[in-house]
Amino acid sequence: MDAARVPAYRTYWIAWLFLLILTLVMVVLSSPVVLLAGMTVKAAVILFWFMHLRSERVGLVAAVLAAIFVTGFLLFGLLVPDGRAM
Repeated sequence: MDAARVPAYRTYWIAWLFLLILTLVMVVLSSPVVLLAGMTVKAAVILFWFMHLRSERVGLVAAVLAAIFVTGFLLFGLLVPDGRAM
């Protein structure tokens, strides 16, 4: 990777500070809609900044996002029946 593509630490600190502030907002407001929206935004920030998907091709980004959503739906579908049985 050349020096032009290596992000500065400043970028990571800004993303981390954004995630921290968003977490605090989610804790204070704690409505289901705010929590779901906050989790979605936090996942996007982590995917694009920390996993470096913002500089990848669209096909790879789509494949990663599809895999994450399929995994999420599978986990949700497997866990909800167990929660209802209790």
